[in-house]
Amino acid sequence: MGRILPAPGFADAPDVDLPDVGVPDVGVPDVGEAAPAPFGATAFRAALGRFATGVTLVTASDASGPLGLVVNSFTSVSLDPPLIAICPSRRSFTWSRLRRCGRFGVNVLSAAHLDYVRRVADPEADRFAGIDHRFTDAGVPRIGSAIAFLECEPVSEQLAGDHFIVVARVHQLIADHDRDPLIFSDGRLGSFVDVEAQWR
Repeated sequence: MGRILPAPGFADAPDVDLPDVGVPDVGVPDVGEAAPAPFGATAFRAALGRFATGVTLVTASDASGPLGLVVNSFTSVSLDPPLIAICPSRRSFTWSRLRRCGRFGVNVLSAAHLDYVRRVADPEADRFAGIDHRFTDAGVPRIGSAIAFLECEPVSEQLAGDHFIVVARVHQLIADHDRDPLIFSDGRLGSFVDVEAQWR
């Protein structure tokens, strides 16, 4: 990876959002282990930080307007049927609103969004200011400059420690293969370098 820059606040809150506001129990099972771990949270975070991820903006809209949540805990689950998963924080007030919207969008951000992600790491930031977006037929905000967009409908939600595991079915998608993704690793944001190119 190259062009790695510090991302203040992002490493401490990969699901960038508002502080804990007492989100009520949503009645889903908790798969977290109650026994204490034989290591500290700092060591665990540092180990997980060695696994690089992309960065997404999860979007939906309600009566107040568009909602956005920066999430790097995103993964594919199944090709048939097409399923993905995201893991929003249990403390996320925005997720408590997003989950009531029905469908949501996963906008995969490019390396060109580095400054945008640093800006919206501030919980008070407007995540739709200064960025092109439009709405799908289902009312889901799509970021025009995202390198991929998936419109999803949740099929299950499970409480896992301090996060939720949300599995969703993909109903439509758009992908742009001409630009590089934004990468998050070790608390820093960067861009992708194709190290295999020299052997082609």
